[in-house]
Amino acid sequence: MSASPLREAKPEQYGNGTASRLGASRWWVIAERTVYFGHQAIGSDVVAGVEGVAQEFALPLRVIKTREPATVTGPAFVHFLAGQSRDFASKNAAVLRLLESPTRARRPVVLLQYCYGDVSSHADTATMFEAYRDTVDTIQFEHPDVTIVHSTIPLMTVESAFMSGAKQFLGRSTRREGAIARHRYNELVRAEFTDSEPIFDLAKLEATRPDGTLAGFAAEGRMIETLAPDNTDDGSHLNARCQRAAGEALLDVLSNVIEAAP
Repeated sequence: MSASPLREAKPEQYGNGTASRLGASRWWVIAERTVYFGHQAIGSDVVAGVEGVAQEFALPLRVIKTREPATVTGPAFVHFLAGQSRDFASKNAAVLRLLESPTRARRPVVLLQYCYGDVSSHADTATMFEAYRDTVDTIQFEHPDVTIVHSTIPLMTVESAFMSGAKQFLGRSTRREGAIARHRYNELVRAEFTDSEPIFDLAKLEATRPDGTLAGFAAEGRMIETLAPDNTDDGSHLNARCQRAAGEALLDVLSNVIEAAP
């Protein structure tokens, strides 16, 4: 896979009418390649955003959901449930099985998106990132025609500082603890790949409020990103506005990748 830097889309641009129209003229190139998007849960929200944007701008993009992604012929945006929920190893294995199939597309773009439930502690963070990096190394060595797009883990809203303290006093786990673990993982992804390989930074987009500021809380001497309440109706899934933003963001990343490695 090429190690040349790619332009990183800015979350605050998403949902802007002018930016969308400019992006649409470039997104058509995605229809010429096969994209495999493995996910669980929140990935469906991202796909809904892609479908909505594709319909609005009449993009010739085949969006296909399937249990057998390797059987889809011709260029398409193919999404599938990878592995099992809360089991990152099964998701890695699902992507490797797909790429080992003799019927899978040539020169595909591959994106594996973990879910917020896959990591909840510091130990999980380190183990999961090492396993992901090993999977990436395997793909790049055994399948050099594949282009990988990396992804940050989606976020959740968190309770107030007072409620978090009360839970800790009672010996109960808090959403803030999970948020810290996910932020650690996302920082590992950014540190490893930002300067050399494409990243779909869903976490940054989810944390970005409509006014461009980030939602989060201070811990460990840094800002821990959380899902902005403006971007969700239930504290975990994306509302319609954020689905569209995520769809535009992914299309932007994919078009950058395909233009850089036609």
